[in-house]
Amino acid sequence: MTNGGVAGRNDVASLEAELDALEVELGGALDPRFGSGAEPAARLGVVAFPLDECGTAAAVARRATEQFTAASTIKVYILHALLEAVAAGERDLDEPVRLTKTDQVTGSGVLKTMTPGTGYTLRDVANLMIVVSDNTATNLLIELLTPERVNHLATARGWEGTYLRGKLQVAATPGAGPVTPSRTTPRDLADHFARLWRGELLPPELTDVAKRIYGAQQFTELGRALDYDQYSAEVGESDILIASKSGSVRGVRNDAGVFTLGALGDDPRQYVVAVMTDGCPDRRFHPENLGARVVGKVAATVLGHLSAG
Repeated sequence: MTNGGVAGRNDVASLEAELDALEVELGGALDPRFGSGAEPAARLGVVAFPLDECGTAAAVARRATEQFTAASTIKVYILHALLEAVAAGERDLDEPVRLTKTDQVTGSGVLKTMTPGTGYTLRDVANLMIVVSDNTATNLLIELLTPERVNHLATARGWEGTYLRGKLQVAATPGAGPVTPSRTTPRDLADHFARLWRGELLPPELTDVAKRIYGAQQFTELGRALDYDQYSAEVGESDILIASKSGSVRGVRNDAGVFTLGALGDDPRQYVVAVMTDGCPDRRFHPENLGARVVGKVAATVLGHLSAG
């Protein structure tokens, strides 16, 4: 927290204790379903701060630079690489890309069910990659951009804890050894969203494109504990707005983006929040997944402390 004096130190200690307890909860120790299967090595990483803070020093930082399995939050960097290519004149969001049968992979998204041979614009593919976390759309963009370009861009922008392994949902080559998953950090995700929202990464028109895409994401975990109603947000009736990218694989739930609180009032306040987890014993892809619930509780907890401060 940024408050000074004894009160500020007490706020920090209180928040740290709450996050410690949520990390224990993430490991399943409080859930009778897991019993001896609780995971004491479960990890919870958080970076959060008001968007209008100078620089990117985090008011809340826990395991900020530790690498976590990115899951679908890696799509943040793929979208950014695409928009940088558009800004450079190398690509056009209205140019077509054709879906083939070999492009279609399992997991989240809808392109896996669509007719091969159909053409889509890069704008459509980018929207699908973020809004419904479409893995096939993601692979189309990885093919276009290459993992090497995405990784080089991440390093050049200072996101040094970030690494794109390659296409999603692709079987490992036999005999090639264990596959290293794509990785990122809470700090890298928070820094990306802060700089994007401040207009520091892309031209204004492409910044607006990115903001609209993230604002339409349908799988946010960040608002679970805040009574967030995504439909009300879409039609302009919610005092809370969330623009983010989530990510899920077994044992992992992540979400990162920008909250707007007081959106219907005269003095809206914006906060960057990135929450990453791993080691959760709840392996289900289920609305009440333990890791997803913890992500929502973490977001509500840090926002409560930041807005009170």
